[in-house]
Amino acid sequence: MTGKDDKIKQLQLEVEHLNSLAKASRLINSTLNLDELMEIIRKIGRTELRAEKATIYLADEDKEELHSVYLEDKHLNINLPYGVGIAGNVAKTGDSLIIDDVENDERFFGKIDKVSGFETKSCLCVPMHIKGEKLIGVFQVLNSKKGKFTKSDLRFLEDLSIQAAIAIENARLHTEVKQKEKIEQTLKLARNIQMGLLPKQFPPFPDKSQFEIYASIEPAVEIGGDFYDFFLVDDEHLCLVIGDVSGKGIPAALFMAVAKTLIKAYTIGNYASDDILFKVNNELCQENEQEMFVTIFHGILNIHTGELRYSNGGHNPPYILYSDGTFGGIESTRGMALGVMEDVKYELKKVRLSKKDTIYLYTDGVNEAMDGDGNEFSYIRLENFFKEIKGSSATELTKKTMETISRFIDEAPQSDDITVMALKYLQ
Repeated sequence: MTGKDDKIKQLQLEVEHLNSLAKASRLINSTLNLDELMEIIRKIGRTELRAEKATIYLADEDKEELHSVYLEDKHLNINLPYGVGIAGNVAKTGDSLIIDDVENDERFFGKIDKVSGFETKSCLCVPMHIKGEKLIGVFQVLNSKKGKFTKSDLRFLEDLSIQAAIAIENARLHTEVKQKEKIEQTLKLARNIQMGLLPKQFPPFPDKSQFEIYASIEPAVEIGGDFYDFFLVDDEHLCLVIGDVSGKGIPAALFMAVAKTLIKAYTIGNYASDDILFKVNNELCQENEQEMFVTIFHGILNIHTGELRYSNGGHNPPYILYSDGTFGGIESTRGMALGVMEDVKYELKKVRLSKKDTIYLYTDGVNEAMDGDGNEFSYIRLENFFKEIKGSSATELTKKTMETISRFIDEAPQSDDITVMALKYLQ
């Protein structure tokens, strides 16, 4: 098999991986019943990874122990201290494990096998975190039917566990908010969903000298559905996405999570933004009982030539801040917000960035930010800001935007998410 064949095979596996995650996202968010949710999550993990069994441990961070082990056909109440057994070690360290032979691993705790009557031979074990901090539990799949678990299997389980953690927390909070402060808890969960899915490591690609990218989001008091994303489609192309979901709270945050997952799934191996938005829109229209929608700008940048091919689904058109200090909005494309109606056609256009040009993407929380007297920040103030900040790096441009809007709002309540992403082309 040639290197090209290997690359094609790897790309196909990645597409399958992301498509499976997109389907899983819909299933996981279909119920708030914890037992039903556990069954769905375990079934996805077991079937997608071709494993004999799947188990879920829930974490009690105050006691530093795992409990309530969900197995295939029984719910065993077992308390497992952090650091004990393979799952306990994963809870303690936060590191995922792939083990081919548990009998020869000193961390293996055989008591659970004795209680359950199941013989564990190999396992994948990953932590389930929200926002990379709060431990929700530990997810295991046991005994690969393929012979051995692979690194690709581990990556899938880690990605699935991010969504599972959010859904589990959502289900648990659903039973609590009946007696507690419902609004506060719901907003906290929505914020975790929103922030937990956004890339936050900068610089994200230290080995890529062709561009500098930075993004920031300031969630509103009543959480909306703003999001951004960027990822390398291959060695030459970078995908840029920014979006704004209608509505507030948990529904907006969950709709955002599904939209973001679908966009990435359909972008892998596809360089046509118009086709990607067409397919994502049709997916979002399915079973959209709450009639939610999302505006999205989607572009793919050739990092070697500076050519950006893009489509816009009803979103604010980005600006280009040119190296000579001038600026302007990029040409709009035909296409409405996603999730409104099926089979909407989107238009593909292109623009070329020159050296030190910057593309500036934002949501309407920027231009519509209000001060205490009801005055909007407006496009006029935004463009005056561009004149003051010309020549800045993407990082400085983004941070200064947030600082400027914060001063403008002052003590007025923030009514919408404020999101900015900037990329400076350096080639």
